[in-house]
Amino acid sequence: MLHRYLTPEEQQRLIKAASLPADILARRDAGWLDVLLLSGLRITEFSLITVGDATNALQSKYLFIPKERRKGGKTDHRVFITAPLRAALKKLITVHCEMAGTDRPLADAPLVLSRQHCGTAMSARAFQLRFKHWVVVAGLPSDASPHWLRHSRAMNIMRNSEAADPRGIAKEALGHASIASTGVYTGVLREELEQALTQTDASTSRRVSTAALRKDFDKRS
Repeated sequence: MLHRYLTPEEQQRLIKAASLPADILARRDAGWLDVLLLSGLRITEFSLITVGDATNALQSKYLFIPKERRKGGKTDHRVFITAPLRAALKKLITVHCEMAGTDRPLADAPLVLSRQHCGTAMSARAFQLRFKHWVVVAGLPSDASPHWLRHSRAMNIMRNSEAADPRGIAKEALGHASIASTGVYTGVLREELEQALTQTDASTSRRVSTAALRKDFDKRS
């Protein structure tokens, strides 16, 4: 059973936790949390995205991830820009401009800026630490990591896609080299297991024997 993902309710709690504060760092974090959840990208891939990459994605409807930036470095990948993902990318560009103090950001500037060194990208470690912060605020599993958002994207597709082959859709969306890698998402869901066991232990019904029914009948006769 795959358990390293967030349920739809947990996803909402995470995004809401980061969206409530009005400070710019919280708005930045809410933006990249949304993008990761809507794209299924790995942290390393995402941390290398530039303003130019995001701008081109808004125009072409696809966010291009060259193989040089991908795990294994074997194939290029592209992410389709849905309406929610478009909104999240625009939010990040806006936050980038505010943090950089400019209306005309450089195309090769990192999309998500570090708060400590303005003009430089957030490191993978910084993403992990900020994610942990919001996990605590949202009251989510303490062992959650940014990679859970990639798994969550796949699970969302498996739950909600009306395609004939949702596993194939998840494979393409995440850029898996083999369909076998996507097979893990067809297992029992964490919430399904919890619900089934809760229902099992909450049940008070017991099998009634024919003899017991006869005895009850005789009493009432």
